[in-house]
Amino acid sequence: MDLVLPVLENKITAMVTAFRFVVFAMLVAGLIARMSRQHYTNSEIVRPLARAITIVALVSSMNWWFPLVENTMLAAASYLDPQYNDNPARASEELRAGITLNPEKKEWSWRKLNESLYNAVTDAVSWVFIQIGALISAPMIILQYILRWILYLLTPFALACFMIPGATQIGVRFFQQVLAVLAWPVGFAITNLVTIAIWQDFRSVVGVDPASLEMAAYSPFLTNIGGILAALTLLIGTISTPIICQKIFAQGYAFTGEAGNPGALGKSGMDVLYRANMVGNMLAPRAGAVSAMAAQANGASSSTSQSNVAPPPSPAPSTPGL
Repeated sequence: MDLVLPVLENKITAMVTAFRFVVFAMLVAGLIARMSRQHYTNSEIVRPLARAITIVALVSSMNWWFPLVENTMLAAASYLDPQYNDNPARASEELRAGITLNPEKKEWSWRKLNESLYNAVTDAVSWVFIQIGALISAPMIILQYILRWILYLLTPFALACFMIPGATQIGVRFFQQVLAVLAWPVGFAITNLVTIAIWQDFRSVVGVDPASLEMAAYSPFLTNIGGILAALTLLIGTISTPIICQKIFAQGYAFTGEAGNPGALGKSGMDVLYRANMVGNMLAPRAGAVSAMAAQANGASSSTSQSNVAPPPSPAPSTPGL
């Protein structure tokens, strides 16, 4: 599916061309600020000039390398799901096409009425989930397309920030956001792949022609359960894709977060063990000194108690010869 909004694209392209004088003014101001803050020698003066020339080249060729980055992300999504570029909403369409009501009319009875009510309720519940999952896919694809062009408009100003002293971090954060938004199709492709896999697995278990009466009785239930699980997978995956891409590219959770970095976990664990050992070594002499003082106190108290006890009385003298 090729999403094209000609009015938006033409307006953004015209605004990028019209505001280039602001970008070049920022470049000149940044170059003057860099040259005035330090005293460069003949060899060091090449560095700010080379940076300015590189930024001007990137701004001039932005209509070439920006789509190249986007096409790289789309190629990764196409590698995961070969049909994604042709139809990004393929998973939702397959779910909607797979849930069909049975139009056959059978003989009326109370038993058939109960079965009809049960099938109607289960079909309605699964249909609601599938429709919600299908409706959320298209707005997210449109939102990604609009954000792409907004970032394209702001890219020249972000490149100019690399020339201004102290504003380099702003440009780095901006291009992290660009990669996060352009990586949405990869997350959408993974979501479609998992959704279709769940749906096809449940459909293969049920089969077109159930082999037994029990399977024929449980086939509508299994079909609805598979549809609900697939729709929930599509809904959760579509909503969580921007959040995950933001955490990976913009916040760097996958690269610097201790929760998912075994090296950081091992390092923190070794630090805790080292500190515990140091504390134990510091407390061991103190414990020995305290025990020695306690032993001395106990010895002194025992000697004092022995001195306070009266000696036993001496026996009476006996007269010899009697």
